[in-house]
Amino acid sequence: MRKRDLIFTGMASGASVGFLISLNGFFEIGFGSFGGFLAYVFGSILLSAFGVKIISQKIGCCEPSLKHLIPVSFLTFFMPVLGPAIGGNGHYDYVAFVTGFGVIGGAFWSLPYVLWALIKKTDSSENEEE
Repeated sequence: MRKRDLIFTGMASGASVGFLISLNGFFEIGFGSFGGFLAYVFGSILLSAFGVKIISQKIGCCEPSLKHLIPVSFLTFFMPVLGPAIGGNGHYDYVAFVTGFGVIGGAFWSLPYVLWALIKKTDSSENEEE
């Protein structure tokens, strides 16, 4: 998979995590228990990863791996999305703000996969030269 596809699918995954998490604050749903909160969080993470994979395949963009999308979604939730999601006020700009943080986090957490793809490509090209 191309490096830009890794970044773009990571950004899309992060954006969908941010959007899904911000919907709770926007609609002021609340949770009845800690188990309900965990179910909502893990459901949002998995839904975003599987959604990006399915949409990318349907539009013919690329074939992203769930080994890339699930960790990026999970890490994006914990690092840039959780803090603003907890302190949100539930306005329209709040949804855009948290979604934007998700885009930035998805791009950031996709960088190790891009670096790994670059290293793997250089290793294979060195082996071919010998």
